[in-house]
Formats: sequence, structure tokens, C-alpha cells
Amino acid sequence: MKPSLHTRVPDAAPRAAAFTLIELLAVISIIGILAGLLVGLAPQAAARMKESRTRAELENLVTAIESYKAKHGVYPPDNVTGRDSFGTPIVNPVVNPLYYELTGLVVRRQGNGGYFLPIGYEDDPKLRLDAEATVLPTFNRDGFVNAALTNNLRRLYHHDFKPSQRAFIPFKAVAVELLVAPVPWPAKDARFPSPIAGAGYETLNPWRYVSSNPTNNPTSYDLWAEIVVRGQRRVIGNWKN
Repeated sequence: MKPSLHTRVPDAAPRAAAFTLIELLAVISIIGILAGLLVGLAPQAAARMKESRTRAELENLVTAIESYKAKHGVYPPDNVTGRDSFGTPIVNPVVNPLYYELTGLVVRRQGNGGYFLPIGYEDDPKLRLDAEATVLPTFNRDGFVNAALTNNLRRLYHHDFKPSQRAFIPFKAVAVELLVAPVPWPAKDARFPSPIAGAGYETLNPWRYVSSNPTNNPTSYDLWAEIVVRGQRRVIGNWKN
């Protein structure tokens, strides 16, 4: 039987959609451009993260210092190493007693042979701060404001710090604990000498603190950290927005 002239011939199967070579090349080019932008922005994002972490920790320290002031009526003392010809205090801002003043200390055996222990570590002899052998040569003071005998600890202000916020640092043949910034100091970079001398301590980055005749906040104190970001030294302090 011959097919009718009106018999419908089935349509050909639809062809699957596909990219042309030009379209593929265009997509690859766009992906390459976006990847390049991301790679270029990564260092900037890392820099902003470092600054943000440092500023956040700065605000926490400012809150702790103001709480200390409310408790004792004065700001924590710093490390006055001497006075210039005009009688202005010369301060070592790097090695300061800020950590101990904010944590509070217990006094053991007053007078000659007396020593201090941080609150919460009263039974740890390794953390003992001898008044004459450690405190005086390190901080140029014979004691601390935020210290008390065991039976009078209510007078103290106490703030807890995470292990990452503090570090033992050798100074004048003794080891003292200092508050450190969240951004390590670059190691073995001649452009940026480490603030702490001694092998194994080059990356420690202490918070700087001055309460004796501060430059930027004359009526209170200067607190700042110096961080190195993308080859540049930046100062983040309580006087800068």
C-alpha cells in the first residue's frame, strides 16, 4: 500500500542545547577575570581582618581599664624608667605591669622577701613575683595598686584573659607576663625590629601602655598596638578612630 500524500512524517528528535566554542571561551574568560579579582582582594581582606581583631581587643582592654579606674580611682600605673631634664617621666611602654594590675594579685609576706601571685594562681610558685628580685627591676616599682592580702581580696578588681592574650617574656634575666596583641610581629624582617629581644620571642607583640603624662590622651592614658600589615607598620590606639 502506498503511503498517503497526507501521512505525517514524524519530526526529527530535538537537538540537545550546547555551548558553542565562542560561548565556552567567553565563560572561561569571565571566570578568569573573577578569579583574578578575588586573588587581588584577598590580601586586603586579610589586612582588614587583622585590624578589626586588634581594634576589638583594644575596646575590651579599654573597658577593663575603665572598670579598674572605677574600682581604684586611678588608672593602672605604667613603667616609669626615669625623668628627663624637665622632670617629665620617661616611660617604657612595651614592658608594663598592665596585665598584673588588671588581673589582681595576692600579697605574700609583706616587707623584705615579700612576693605577689596573680589571682587564681595563688598556689603556683612558678608565677611568683618577688618584690625586690622581679617587680622592682622590671617595672621600677616595689608593688602594685591592685594587690591585697588573702583576707581582703574584695578590694581587688579582677579581669580574666585568654591564653592567647598574654605571654611570658624575658626581661632583665626574669620572665614577666605581658598582654599581647592578636597580630604577631613579623619574624626576621630587618625593616621591623622585634619589640622583644631574645630567640624564640621575636613574634610576640605586646600592647603598649602609658599613663604617666600620656601624649595623646593627657587626662587619661595611651593604649596602642603596632601591627605590620602588607609591609607597613600601623598604629591602632585608643586615640584613633
